[in-house]
Amino acid sequence: MNPAEYPGQPAADLDTPALLVDLDALEHNIDRMARHFAATDKTLRPHTKSHKTPAIANRQLGAGACGVTCAKLGEAEVMADAGIDDILIANEIVGRHKLERLMRLAARCDIMVAADDPAALQRLQDAAAAAGVRPRLLLEVNIGHDRCGLPPGPALLGLAQQAVAASHLRFQGLMGYEGHVVDLEDRQERESGARQCLQRLVDARADLESGGIDVPICSASGTGDYYISTDFDGVTEVQAGSYALMDAAYARLDLGFRNALTVLTTVVSRPSAPQVVTDAGLKSVTPEHGMPLVKGRPDLECHALSEEHGRLRAQGEPGLEIGDLLEFVPGHGCTTVNLHDTLYAVRAGRLEEIWPIAARGKVR
Repeated sequence: MNPAEYPGQPAADLDTPALLVDLDALEHNIDRMARHFAATDKTLRPHTKSHKTPAIANRQLGAGACGVTCAKLGEAEVMADAGIDDILIANEIVGRHKLERLMRLAARCDIMVAADDPAALQRLQDAAAAAGVRPRLLLEVNIGHDRCGLPPGPALLGLAQQAVAASHLRFQGLMGYEGHVVDLEDRQERESGARQCLQRLVDARADLESGGIDVPICSASGTGDYYISTDFDGVTEVQAGSYALMDAAYARLDLGFRNALTVLTTVVSRPSAPQVVTDAGLKSVTPEHGMPLVKGRPDLECHALSEEHGRLRAQGEPGLEIGDLLEFVPGHGCTTVNLHDTLYAVRAGRLEEIWPIAARGKVR
C-alpha cells in the first residue's frame, strides 16, 4: 500500500487519475438488486467482469447471491483465491494450458464452465478424467446474440446427451446471453427483444427435458433486462453484473441504480476560456460506449480523449483553475476498471477502504 494513501484521508488528496467507488451508491445498488431477487424464485449470479474485485464480489454474496460469474479462467482463479467456491466461467475454455489450469481450479472450488461443441466437450471430459475431477457444465445456446452457442435443435440435444454421458463432467443445464438487446435505450424494444431471446432459451430447455434430460439451471441476462428474467418462467438464474458500479451507458436506461464508479482527474491545462484539459485519457477511461460524463457538471462535455488527456468543452465560464479536481463517470465501466490496479472506496468524500482490482488484466 502507498503510505500516502490511507483510510480516513480526504479523497481529494489522492493522486490522479484514480478510480473511485462511492460506497453509499455501491451499497444502494447491491441492496436494491438483492431485494428484487429476494421477492422472486430466481437466483442472482453476478458477473464479476464488471468490477474484477473480490471485495465487491464478497459483498454481493453476503447480500444473497448464489455464486459469481466470470468471463475468463484467470478471473475465476482470482475469485477462488479469495475463498469464493461457486463460480461460473460463462465462456468456452479451449487449449491445453487452460484445460490444465481449469482442472486444477476444479480441485479447489465448485467450478462450472460452458461448452458449445462436441470436440471441445470431449477435450473437457478427457482433461477432467486425467485430473480426477468432475467440473460442472452448462451448454451455451445462441439465443440471438450470434456470438458463441449452438442454436436450439437437434445439435443441441445431441451435445446435451454427450454431456450427460460424460463420466467426469456434471451436466447442469443451459446458458444464453441476449447481449445485443440488454443495453437498448428504447425500453419497449429492449424488453421485447429480451423476451424473444429468453423464450428461445426456455424452449431449448423444454426440448431437452422432453427428451428425458434434466436441466436444473437455465442462466441468462444482464443488468439491462434482469427484471424481465426474474418474471420469466423457465429461467432460473441471472448473470447481471454492471448494476453494482453502473456506468453512464447503463444509467441512460433509468433502472434505479446509482453511478458508483468515477475516475478522479485533475485539470492540467486551460488553453482558452471554453477549453478544459485533464490528466485522464484513454489509459484511464474507455469511450467505446460513449464519452465519460463529468459528475455534477452538465456544463462540461468531454469531446475527445487522447492517451493521457481528457479534453472538455465548457458552456460559458466553467470557473476552473489548473489543479482543480473533476470526476468522470465512465461510459463503460467494465473496460475502465480493467485499466486500473486499485479501487478507492470513498464515503462522504473520505477514503474508507483501498481494494486491489485483483482480476484486472486476466485475459487468459
